[in-house]
Amino acid sequence: MMKVKFNKFERVAGLFVMLAILGVILTALSAAIKQGWFEPKVRYTTTFENADGIHQGTLVQMSGLRAGAVETVELENDNKIRVGFYVLGKFQNRIRENSTVQLIRPFIIGERVLDLSVGTEQFEIIPAQSAVKSLETVDLMTLMSGKNMNTYLSKLGGILESMQVIMDAFADKSRAESLVRVIDRLDPLVKNLNTMSVEVIKLSKQATHDDGVQKLMGNLAITTKEINKILPELNEQNPDLAKDLATMTQNLATVTKALGPAMQAVEPELPGASMKLVQALNETVVVLKAMQKSFFMRGSVREVKEEEATERLPANSK
Repeated sequence: MMKVKFNKFERVAGLFVMLAILGVILTALSAAIKQGWFEPKVRYTTTFENADGIHQGTLVQMSGLRAGAVETVELENDNKIRVGFYVLGKFQNRIRENSTVQLIRPFIIGERVLDLSVGTEQFEIIPAQSAVKSLETVDLMTLMSGKNMNTYLSKLGGILESMQVIMDAFADKSRAESLVRVIDRLDPLVKNLNTMSVEVIKLSKQATHDDGVQKLMGNLAITTKEINKILPELNEQNPDLAKDLATMTQNLATVTKALGPAMQAVEPELPGASMKLVQALNETVVVLKAMQKSFFMRGSVREVKEEEATERLPANSK
C-alpha cells in the first residue's frame, strides 16, 4: 500500500481545517445549550377568545426572557382557541397557580408573543399538562386591524346619525329656547336642593342629639308594654268595650248631625244674644255695687271684707 506523504504546508492547512471544524461544532453546541435544546420541556395549555397573531413557533417569554415556544393552535367546538406551549425546565418552578398568560407585542410594530407572568411563592406550582389562566389584551395594532376598524366605523356612523338627529331637533328655534329655559331653571333647583340637604342635615343632627331617637324608641317600647298589660284587664272587665265605643261613636255622629241644622238656624242671632248677655252682666255688677253703697248693706259689706282680710292674714304671713 502506497503511503501518502504531506508536505509542511498541507499539514498546516489540514490543522487549520480541523480547528475550524472543531470551532463550528463547539459554537453549535454552545448555541444549542443557550437555546435550551438539551433542557427538559414542560408543556402547558391555555385558551383565548381571539388568538390573532399567534401561530406555531410563537415565542413564549417570562419577565422578558425566552422561556419556550408555542407548539399547537387549535379551534375548539366552543369557538375558543386552545394554545399548547412548552417552557424550559428551569422556568417550571416559576409557574404557579396565580400565573397568567397574555398576548402582547414587545414593540408597537412586530409579532405578538405569549407572555407568562411569574407566580408568587405562597401559591402551588402548576404541574405539567395543566391549563394556565389567560388574560385578553388589546394593543394598538389589534385596534387598527381591518376587522376591528369596520366595527368601529359602523359604530361611528351610528353616532354621527344620532348627532344629526339632535342637530336637526335643535335647529328649531322653539326647542332651543325651551332648552335655554330649562337650563335657567336648573340653578334655582340646585340651590333649593342644597338648602333642603342642609335642613335635612340639621334635622338629623337634632334627632340624634343626646340620643333623642333612641330615647323616643325606648319610651315607645315602654308605652307599648304598658298598653299590652292594660288591654287584657280591660277585656276581662268589659268584654263589650269595643262594641260600646262603636255605639258611642255612632251616637256622637247622630248628635252632631242633629245639632248642625239647629246651630245654623241660631247662628244669625248669636252675636246679638252674646251682646245682650254682656249688657245684663254689666247691669248686674252696677246693681250689686249700688246695693253695697246703700245705708242698710254698707255695714254688712264692711264686716264681710274685714272677716276675709282676717282669714287671709295667716296664709299671707306664711
